[in-house]
Amino acid sequence: MKSDEIIEKIRSKLKESDPARRTVVNTFQFNFTDADGKLIKSMALDIYEGSAPGADGQVTISDEDFYLVGTKQKTFQEILQQEKAKIDGDEEAINKMLEKFRINSQN
Repeated sequence: MKSDEIIEKIRSKLKESDPARRTVVNTFQFNFTDADGKLIKSMALDIYEGSAPGADGQVTISDEDFYLVGTKQKTFQEILQQEKAKIDGDEEAINKMLEKFRINSQN
């Protein structure tokens, strides 16, 4: 999958981060689709290692669009505005995650 490189970078940053400084402790379910919208991979991603019985939020996005966000070619907000991603679940948790995307896309 094209976005595997981005996922590994996220995992590496999570492992390196200081637990005392973590501001988001949620689990998110990511569903990656191909260009035709068919599911190609699902995965749970613990943002800053929290414990939760299920996902707090769910994001469905194409592999290509996630790659574009991860490589800062597009912002997650642009993808949402173009209705190329779907988010469901705990609105507060999702907004915290989206804030991290916005902060990281400004670098």
